[in-house]
Amino acid sequence: MVALTALALAGCDEGTDLNVDLPDSAAISTEYTEYKDPLLDVATVRVSPVQTLKANQYLIGRLNDNIAGTTEARAYFNVITGSSNDSLPSKFTRPVLDSVVVIMGFDKVSGSTAVPASFDVFNLLAPLDERQAYNSGSTTATASAPLGTNLMSRLNRTAVVVTDTATRPVTTAVVPDQTIRLVLQRTAATAAPFSPAPAVSSSFSTNFYTALRGGTSFTQTQLNGLLNGLAIAPSAGYSSGILSFGRGLNSRLTFFFHDEGSTTAPKRWHSYSAFFGPVFSSAGAPSARDPRYYTQITTDFTGTQLSALSNPAQAVTATVLNGTSYLQEGVGLGTRVTFKGLEVLMNKPGLTVNRAELRVPVKPFSNALYPNPTAIYALEVDANNTPLQRLSNFLLTNRLVQADGQNQLGTFQPALGTLVDASSTQPYYNLVITNYLQAFLTDKLEGNPAALVLVPNISSTPTLGLNRAAIDANNISLRVYFSKQ
Repeated sequence: MVALTALALAGCDEGTDLNVDLPDSAAISTEYTEYKDPLLDVATVRVSPVQTLKANQYLIGRLNDNIAGTTEARAYFNVITGSSNDSLPSKFTRPVLDSVVVIMGFDKVSGSTAVPASFDVFNLLAPLDERQAYNSGSTTATASAPLGTNLMSRLNRTAVVVTDTATRPVTTAVVPDQTIRLVLQRTAATAAPFSPAPAVSSSFSTNFYTALRGGTSFTQTQLNGLLNGLAIAPSAGYSSGILSFGRGLNSRLTFFFHDEGSTTAPKRWHSYSAFFGPVFSSAGAPSARDPRYYTQITTDFTGTQLSALSNPAQAVTATVLNGTSYLQEGVGLGTRVTFKGLEVLMNKPGLTVNRAELRVPVKPFSNALYPNPTAIYALEVDANNTPLQRLSNFLLTNRLVQADGQNQLGTFQPALGTLVDASSTQPYYNLVITNYLQAFLTDKLEGNPAALVLVPNISSTPTLGLNRAAIDANNISLRVYFSKQ
């Protein structure tokens, strides 16, 4: 019996490293490796233009800073009729024009709120084309004569609002009044509380108001005959801030008037408005219904360490920037990461990537002017920093690293690197690229890119801003857990 038992045990297959008896199976081991500088080459590049057409926000202003130089934002709009015909001045006995004002509600100021904004307003030579694509690099012609120049509006106004009507007297609170008012025309005010307010003349406003008085209706065709669209730009002497205008308040061109024929005392103001910007999406409707608008963004890097980026094919290494790289919304700054030494993994037979992640640390206390972006994406580029593209639904689309579990040749499910420990002194972005790295190592990407560029926004991103992160380039790491037979 002892001899038979010994023979039976000697004939068993050897157990695997997992301590499971699998006949004829090879041993599997799990390993970990980390790629950092110098195996990761990091630099700052510029990927432009940026998608701005019908974004959730539009930007206007100019700002100087020691990293990106001078950034300027101009906004261009188609304009639509908005107010009902019942509010036309022709409905009143003796309507008298008081003022014409461009009104916009802002949600953020990058720069100083102590310095009043100063903008110029222009008429477009032609409306924005419904079939043309517009982005941060687009240009649109304007009429040579502006509708108004150096139109100033305070950014630190406050307003009193009622917070509780159940109390007596009602409870009120003082809140910021985040509204820009650009006066194109105004009748001189001689009585309190509006005096002294000198007159501001405008032939455009006078002609427009005459048309509003001319009939019982006012059509889009009539509006287009008077105004092709609006362009709003920072005045030449203004460089203290860039304003973001969101969907909280409908942007409009408003004509304020009163009726001299009214017997009501005091005289009541009336108004008629034409609208622009995210008119319908502000109320929850699809943005496709909004009249067209976009932001043009230009950046002059002259005199900064990023001056080489005036040529998009160039890059500024982390060494030049003292171990830093940048990524920024709006202007197209991105952190380029070039992998070195991945051939070692490529040459391992039977290798399976169990997990791969890019850890991208943010330098602490580096976001005084612009907040850190909330997330990053990875864009595939060639040696000249030009985004690689593939055909998707008959359209060329930029190649982005896709999320785990998705087809890495797809375009609609990009991997998202979230900001971790955002409130700590050492926040970082974590971008999981497990499936992507497996496809990269096994040559299943229809050609591998020269590098990945980490960017804070892509063409499908609905928001538009200038958020910027200073990356600790020397400590970016690619962490790879893999197994092999």
